[in-house]
Amino acid sequence: MCIHEMRKISVFLFLFFYSNVYSQQDPYFSSYSFNPVLINSSLASFEEKNYATAIYRNQWTGYSTYSSSNLSYNRGGSPISKLLTVVLKDKKKKLSFGANIIDDELGPKSTFEIKPFIAFNKNINNSILSLSLSPSIGNQTLNFDQFIFVDKSDPFNIQGKETEWQPDFDVGFSYLGNKLLLSLSINHLLSPSFSFGIPGLINRREITYNILSKFTLEVDRDLTIEPYLLLRSDLSTFTFDISGLATYKDRFKVGTSYRHNEAVILFFGYSLLKQNRLHLGYAFDYVVKNINAKSTTSNEILIRYDLPMPQVKKPIRTPRFIY
Repeated sequence: MCIHEMRKISVFLFLFFYSNVYSQQDPYFSSYSFNPVLINSSLASFEEKNYATAIYRNQWTGYSTYSSSNLSYNRGGSPISKLLTVVLKDKKKKLSFGANIIDDELGPKSTFEIKPFIAFNKNINNSILSLSLSPSIGNQTLNFDQFIFVDKSDPFNIQGKETEWQPDFDVGFSYLGNKLLLSLSINHLLSPSFSFGIPGLINRREITYNILSKFTLEVDRDLTIEPYLLLRSDLSTFTFDISGLATYKDRFKVGTSYRHNEAVILFFGYSLLKQNRLHLGYAFDYVVKNINAKSTTSNEILIRYDLPMPQVKKPIRTPRFIY
């Protein structure tokens, strides 16, 4: 194999790695227990309030890519992920709608998605079933200026930025019993592919499955403990998180998590204002796998504010309707 072909392959493998390794296909947020709608939009049916949540995540804080005069690498810093979630409900709380808006920066590639959703719920005995539909539109941008090419005539050395938009679709199903929650979401049903106008380059988002379960333990009237299990898979690879979250007097939250082959996580939360309308959260990841290939810590900040709820008008009763 000639040196020119090897250089082409090195760049292509970089694109392939960051696009198709499942663990990085979608951004991870460690504080998902504070905002589970980011995992499965059907969980909006179980929220008691309207709210807006913003999350900022700096993964592998301080990470920088390596550059050599003999090899081709990309220039870039630690991955940055930002999320805005809005959840609204109708007066009878039978219908939920909103959106997840995601901005993800991963080296030379950035992704932006607008994912509106609508969720329906139905009571069956003492349980609730929920279904959500989430059509979306998103783009990927690849900055070729962040690559270092030894051979300037390399066909991948097109310079500048290339952006491509594609539609997508997610569905979600959830069950809530007395103490047990189970949910399944299926994402990227349209398997959008981004080629950036380069023949032969296939950068496809594979269909993925997220299974989330939670069990609620009420220790006493002030303390609640919730163990979580989150499993993600594209049917060829998988990862999982095992978490525990303790809530005291609906105001203090503290928890821990283990992400398979990645990190151990601590998270904290505190609620402010009347009726705990403002919630602040922080998650800290400590990498325990492949620590020589990345920085060992990640930091995540969450802000949630509860929005006003629509008021249901109570019927006005007069004496003429008593008999």
